[in-house]
Amino acid sequence: MSAAPSFPSSCPDGAPGLDKAVAAVAAAQRALAAARRELSAVIHEVRGAGEPVRSIAERTGLDVMTVRNILAVPPAPSSGRESS
Repeated sequence: MSAAPSFPSSCPDGAPGLDKAVAAVAAAQRALAAARRELSAVIHEVRGAGEPVRSIAERTGLDVMTVRNILAVPPAPSSGRESS
C-alpha cells in the first residue's frame, strides 16, 4: 500500500498539490546548490590553512578522491563580490 502524498491536493485534478510540490523541489534544489558551494569554499579554506586532504575527507564523510576533485575546481565567487 502506498503512503499518502506529502502535498495533498484540494482539487480532483491534483494541480494545486502538484504546483506546491514542484515549488518545494525547486527550493530544495536551490538550497542544495548553495550548501554545495559553501562546502566547496570551506574545503578550499581549510586546505589552504594546511589541513590534510585525508583529514578533510574524514571530517566531511567524503572520500579522498571527491575532496581532491573539489579542490581541483576553484570555488565560485561569492554573490556579495562584484567581478571587475
